[in-house]
Amino acid sequence: MEHPEQRPADRPLDVATALGTYLEIVDSCAPGLVEGLYVVGSFALDDWRPGHSDIDIVAVTAEPATDEDAANLVTAHALLAEHQPRPFIDGPYLAWGDLITPPMSLHRPWSLDGRLHHDGDCFELNPVSWYVLASHGVTVRGPSVERLGIYVDVDARVRFVVDNLASYWAPLADDVHKACNADPTRAFDPDSFEWCALGALRLHHTAFRGGVVSKRGAGEYGLEVAPERYGEVLREAMAVRAGTSRLTSVGTEWMHVAADLIQWCTRSVAAAAAPGI
Repeated sequence: MEHPEQRPADRPLDVATALGTYLEIVDSCAPGLVEGLYVVGSFALDDWRPGHSDIDIVAVTAEPATDEDAANLVTAHALLAEHQPRPFIDGPYLAWGDLITPPMSLHRPWSLDGRLHHDGDCFELNPVSWYVLASHGVTVRGPSVERLGIYVDVDARVRFVVDNLASYWAPLADDVHKACNADPTRAFDPDSFEWCALGALRLHHTAFRGGVVSKRGAGEYGLEVAPERYGEVLREAMAVRAGTSRLTSVGTEWMHVAADLIQWCTRSVAAAAAPGI
């Protein structure tokens, strides 16, 4: 096995290699615990960028993880972070029976930014994640996703994105506008610009079309449905996503537009959803 320090900086890990190391470490720390492993997120949606994207997973155990299981997983993720710092391999540890039930009430261990958590709520336990697993999940270990009987509910999925737009994205847009107004010369990181310009559009797509798209797909969708005034910002955000942008920072003018786009998404979804809520 190649040690990360021996790997050239310009040669990022591929998904298969990263997951092979992950399974080797998890299986050594918690033998037999992970019976199923599925890749979701950007890789499943054909938008994974080596050296930039993390790997989103759903790991499946026979029964809900115990405190002892969680302790073993803490050790496994600590070893993984030491041996293979990036890409992060993140996601929940579910029992097989969890997949056939609504996800929102579950409390299971999960990893985020490479760290294992066993308290609080895991954001990834939501109807959108269940849909991506059922419709796009890539099987690494265990039965194919078609055989899992995953609970999928389009109404719950749409309600979730409506709520998330209101609770997370709308306040984020306000914060961006305030930050830009407070310091008109401020420079923003291109990744933050990409997140603001493309993220809310993913939820807009789900609300109006039912499915789930990647960030790249959200940009393409935005060019199709959003007002023309957002076109330049969307194209540049897609270039940032693709790694072809020459931007090293983003000014407040474009961040204002990206925040406006978030507000357009939240307003249009809220208006469409209001009669049914």
